[in-house]
Amino acid sequence: MKNVIHVNFAAMKYAVALLFISISILVSAQNKNLTRELQVENENDAYTLNLSRDQYYTNGVALRYRMITDSSRWNSRLEKVIRSYDLNHRIYTPKFLDWEDVEDMDRPYAGQISIAASNEYYMKNNSYSKIKLELGWMGPSLRTGDLQYNWHKLFGMTLPQGWEYEINDAPIFNAYGAFAKTLASANGIDLNTESNVALGTTFSHIRQEFMVRMGNFKSIQKSTQYNGVLGISNDGPGQHEFYFFLSPGVEYVAYNATIEGNWLGKESIYVETREPWVFQMRAGIMASWTKFDFALIYYRRTKETTEARFHKFVGIRMSQRF
Repeated sequence: MKNVIHVNFAAMKYAVALLFISISILVSAQNKNLTRELQVENENDAYTLNLSRDQYYTNGVALRYRMITDSSRWNSRLEKVIRSYDLNHRIYTPKFLDWEDVEDMDRPYAGQISIAASNEYYMKNNSYSKIKLELGWMGPSLRTGDLQYNWHKLFGMTLPQGWEYEINDAPIFNAYGAFAKTLASANGIDLNTESNVALGTTFSHIRQEFMVRMGNFKSIQKSTQYNGVLGISNDGPGQHEFYFFLSPGVEYVAYNATIEGNWLGKESIYVETREPWVFQMRAGIMASWTKFDFALIYYRRTKETTEARFHKFVGIRMSQRF
């Protein structure tokens, strides 16, 4: 009997040990930091619930692959560095697509395709910075007009009539920089500052914004706001986000090739005069879970040409980590 009891007690010890090992492996797998991410972003004025609206910056699509790098080991102030590779497509049109006479138009047609690479630096002192380089092409050779025409024809929407006045072929070579920092934070609300700069053959501008966030959010170097969830421990109910934000800003525009024409390549047959000062309001909802992010962002911008009106559109961004 003693031997039987001894054998059963030993088996129980092994079973308990195996259970603890299994639990440890499971917890370790749950706490494993995810280091890769696929992201898709679409900005369109039709998302303002007016399906007939198709004007100014009318559509933008970005596909991104993002990954954690080990660059942060060289700087103790860095929490992490994320590298991104993007594929972008953008379309710009005048206010009304059925305008046929160039005298009626308030903005040129323009189409762009580009690729981009960026590094995002997430600091331990609640700040964030980004540098980005974009290369691509703009102009009739992309046949963006045919794409929009056939898409609208397929769904019975207004057919664009003025792509013959599109901004002419030109290369895209642009650099971008961004910096954000938390200025003040209390329970469920914080105030942040965000600065952006662009310089290149397509866009040259500086923009300053102030952002208020309200709800359940993380510090900006770990938050959905700046795509910072990637690479952090995501186990437990306190790691999820759901919050609202409001961000007014002012932008000085030094150059915009989609409005005033390309300065490299053949001169465009129709251009407009840019407005040097643009005021922008962003507002939105941000949410994050263990492997998935969702952002819904509303934009309202004052007129970008002397002949245009204000413009509004909505951006939808989704991220899947693995």
